Amino acid sequence: MKITKVLLKDVGERLFFSYPEHTVLENVDFRIGLSVSQLDENKKLYFGSDRVSSCHIMLDGRAEAVNCESGKQTFEIGQTFSCEEQESLELTGTGRVFNMFMAGGVRGFIRKMILDKEKKMRVGEAMGACVMAFLGFDTGFRMEWNGEECSCEAGSGIVIEIDKKEFVSLNFIPEKTNMPIACVTGVLLNDHDFGKFVGVHFLERGEGTCKARLDIRPEHMNPIGTVHGGCLFTLADAVCGIAASSLGGICTTVNSNIQFLNAAFWPKYLIAEAVPKKLGKKIRTFLVEIRDDKEMLICTVDMVFYSLQQ
Repeated sequence: MKITKVLLKDVGERLFFSYPEHTVLENVDFRIGLSVSQLDENKKLYFGSDRVSSCHIMLDGRAEAVNCESGKQTFEIGQTFSCEEQESLELTGTGRVFNMFMAGGVRGFIRKMILDKEKKMRVGEAMGACVMAFLGFDTGFRMEWNGEECSCEAGSGIVIEIDKKEFVSLNFIPEKTNMPIACVTGVLLNDHDFGKFVGVHFLERGEGTCKARLDIRPEHMNPIGTVHGGCLFTLADAVCGIAASSLGGICTTVNSNIQFLNAAFWPKYLIAEAVPKKLGKKIRTFLVEIRDDKEMLICTVDMVFYSLQQ
């Protein structure tokens, strides 16, 4: 495990971390990058790329985002948002935004954690190397591991690089109780993605939730003129996999039950939304609803996922 402490106020607009080292978003072999952007009233920020997606969290201030898929939204300190591949995002307002850029099969999330007195966390992934970052908003914290420790003052961050199948127990001690910190995770997986091949496009990602869209093509249909059941299940599995993994640890499906309620006769698109039913440390259960372009409920799917994090 490699640990780097970063003074966020000194990093400017450039990537202060990238994997592989010294790569930028335009490089073919770029996988993951971290940066901080400054917003002011006279400056707009733009995100979006055909091959790079991004996750963001407001470190301070207030921003208004205009997304080609989601429309206009407002974000304040501690709130997260994302920009998927082939999307565009325009950001205005004041404050600072933390950014994680991902390409080539990287699956990443940003979530806000609340530190009470202290919090123990086991990190590492069985399926790939990972990069993590921990950031305080207005106060600092101390991180302990294997008899060592690192203090992170307000305005600083800690970046951790962990090899595949390397697992480490971390202990976080906040300067004050009920202190929020940002937890940033990017897992380096391979670029084989059946959901992307089928056409699943993610619209919204939250902590334990996800929403996605599938624009219907002729190859999604069965001979009787309705969307194929396997296509519906693929959409549900893809959106639920993102929701399950957003809570920490890459997850795999262990059980599912799909109920076909209405036939989807040549819809323009389908929208799937996953919400949690019960979240455990290893077992996570979800309900997925899939609706067509006329808001008709096509099917519901109960899914159970297992976290591969050891």
